[in-house]
Amino acid sequence: MPAIETGTPTLQGADAFVFHDGKIFSYNDSIAVYIPLAITGLVDEGIEGSVHADEFFKVISKFSADEINFAVTGNNTWMLKCGKANVEVTLMDFDFTTRLRGVTPDENAWVKISDELVSGIGACKMAVNKTPLAGIYISGKNVVSTDGYQINKFEMKDTDLPTLWISDNSANELLKLSGLVEMQLQGTWAHFKSSDGTVFSIKTLQAEKFPFDRIVALLDTSKPKEDDFHAMFPMELFGAIDRANSFAIDISEHSAVRLILSNQNIEVSSERTSGKYSEKVAWGEGVEFKETIEPMTVYVDATMMSFMAKRSLEFYLQKFTAKNGKVIPRLLFVSDSSCHLMTTFTMGD
Repeated sequence: MPAIETGTPTLQGADAFVFHDGKIFSYNDSIAVYIPLAITGLVDEGIEGSVHADEFFKVISKFSADEINFAVTGNNTWMLKCGKANVEVTLMDFDFTTRLRGVTPDENAWVKISDELVSGIGACKMAVNKTPLAGIYISGKNVVSTDGYQINKFEMKDTDLPTLWISDNSANELLKLSGLVEMQLQGTWAHFKSSDGTVFSIKTLQAEKFPFDRIVALLDTSKPKEDDFHAMFPMELFGAIDRANSFAIDISEHSAVRLILSNQNIEVSSERTSGKYSEKVAWGEGVEFKETIEPMTVYVDATMMSFMAKRSLEFYLQKFTAKNGKVIPRLLFVSDSSCHLMTTFTMGD
């Protein structure tokens, strides 16, 4: 029920399932869904009408038999039968046909897509992003997200899409749909079709306000350099970071932990008035240092590091000089298809 509003709806019909034109529709102001209805004798041919979605879904979910028969019993009622149970459903009264025309895709405008799009959204989607830049931006072969402290970019190889920007909530719901095969952009709506004929439509954000050009320029200057420190983080590091986060250091409204990188290990530490934490994590197998390096200290946001751990362990530690002359360390995580640029902090931030 991704497009269903429960409680008091802000839009008429946003709490309804609509049966129309051989499909089941749901719609609110940001998401619309339609699913082809297989009519095999269980449902009267040409059945039309709308029902309160919450009650309808609850009752059919609790039926114990495998087969539900329902049919029109009056101008404003349907009868559902399942085993010995009978349910009379009162239809809702609103003009759903006009509503649905506004979000109907053009059958001749579909563009083929691959699983790369789902991979790209999954690689870039942040669990929590409350900034004005929240969401997933897609343009051509690029899938991008940012919150101002980190940039995530995934490059699709076989899929090339029109420019659009969708909210994180819409992206979450889209990822629940399997087998996406086609999409189209029509006005302010992006339509996605799955292999079983389901169409999932998303109200897009104003893509022209997303700073895509600035992000690409920043990533271009962040490409790995020969003098960048380059290694693979051991997976055990992220468990240590999670434990150290219990005594996280508050830096610029972030929960940060300290990492000291040396030839021998990575020391993870944190402290606050209630206590302190320290743990040393060995580099993983295959990580070798050709020369002795001076220990390097960085402060990282624990949540951001957890996000990166699920995407790549290979990283570069880069140093940028700001306009004020201050040296700012950044972590660049890379994989075959994606890069993730993450700012680090200093105790003076």
